[in-house]
Amino acid sequence: MKGRGKTEDGGGGARWLTTFNDMMTLLMVFFVLLFSMARTDITKLKQFQVSIMKGLGVLEKGEGAAFGLIESFGDKGQYKATVKGRLIPEGEELIEDYMKSLEAFNNVEFQLRGNDRVLVLDGAALFESGSADISPEAVPFLKKILKIIQASSCPVRVEGHTDNVPISTEKFPSNWELSTTRAVNIVRFFCERGNIAPERLSAVGYGELRPLASNDTAEGRARNRRVEIILIESEEE
Repeated sequence: MKGRGKTEDGGGGARWLTTFNDMMTLLMVFFVLLFSMARTDITKLKQFQVSIMKGLGVLEKGEGAAFGLIESFGDKGQYKATVKGRLIPEGEELIEDYMKSLEAFNNVEFQLRGNDRVLVLDGAALFESGSADISPEAVPFLKKILKIIQASSCPVRVEGHTDNVPISTEKFPSNWELSTTRAVNIVRFFCERGNIAPERLSAVGYGELRPLASNDTAEGRARNRRVEIILIESEEE
């Protein structure tokens, strides 16, 4: 008799837990629907859903779940799919295709810094030594990069970098002026050739202050003479 009583108590506890889980699931759906009635920021909705799912223990084994509910809200034309919980903006597949078309070039390197995509361009392929004028040979290459920018809608920052070999001319008193002018000229190229909105673009020059390699070797100095084009997809604080 005692054994049967324990079994019945255990069964009652399990039934209570099932009812509780059903109630919490309904509450989650209810709050998501309320949240969506306002003008929804898709990123905030994602964060909201993650917090709810964590609270229910849905993501206890990791955050690799697909966020299917998110795709039911907001501007459906803005996002196409989710991959490993990351929202994929419409047009990104086209961007990836354009990036693959650049793989044949030896003067470009692709990096991913957080959510930002970075194209590291060999400075020697863009400019003559000591010059900030874009070489004619670089124009077809920059046009391919321009297609990537046109296919996206995120802000783009162009950074100029040099090695530590000093320069002192009337036009470029230091590497700061040289690197900044190079970045500005590429931004101007994107605006004039691609009709990119100027407010999407920014230019900055770091001179020799942010090297990727040691300046003690010719190979290191060549690597440091570069232009970085950054597609900024990380959230601004």
